Amino acid sequence: MRRAVNCGALCLCLGLLAAGCRAAEPPTASLELQVKAAFVYNFAKFVEWPAASATGDRPLTFCVAGAEPLYDVLKQSLSGKTVGGRHTVVRRIENRLGNEHCNVIFLGGDRERLAETLASAGWNGALTVGDSDHFAERGGMIQLIKEEDKFRFAINVDAVNRSGLRISAKLLQLSTKLPASPPARSRP
Repeated sequence: MRRAVNCGALCLCLGLLAAGCRAAEPPTASLELQVKAAFVYNFAKFVEWPAASATGDRPLTFCVAGAEPLYDVLKQSLSGKTVGGRHTVVRRIENRLGNEHCNVIFLGGDRERLAETLASAGWNGALTVGDSDHFAERGGMIQLIKEEDKFRFAINVDAVNRSGLRISAKLLQLSTKLPASPPARSRP
């Protein structure tokens, strides 16, 4: 009888321990957000900004629009980190991109504002990153692409060149590059 009680207690403890371990594991969505945040942070390490926005005393500002959960994870993961000797700051963009100074802009969700935000970000010299379908084809610079359990990324080299940014050859080698836009034809 005593042996049966000990065995039952052991099974109960192991069951509770196993349930506790499963509860402590980060949910898949949380892990995915952490991976996206790591990508965004590491992209910034391989970008050279125009001299006007690359002053050493200004922080490197990461802005997030339309991706509330990513904002929280990015803010937490970049706390105390630097890029090229510059401290990092994470800001949320609520509405249209206005006077905010952003070096990196992650655009999620609201695809209706995508074209407008991309247009205003381009003249600002900001690196635009997004995960929506065809983001890079629509003018975004770096698109995160999830296939099964893996992430890869595509770079729109034309959009990067128009912005005045320079992306490291190392990052370009790892990416899927979109074909260059064909030159505009002159009418006969």
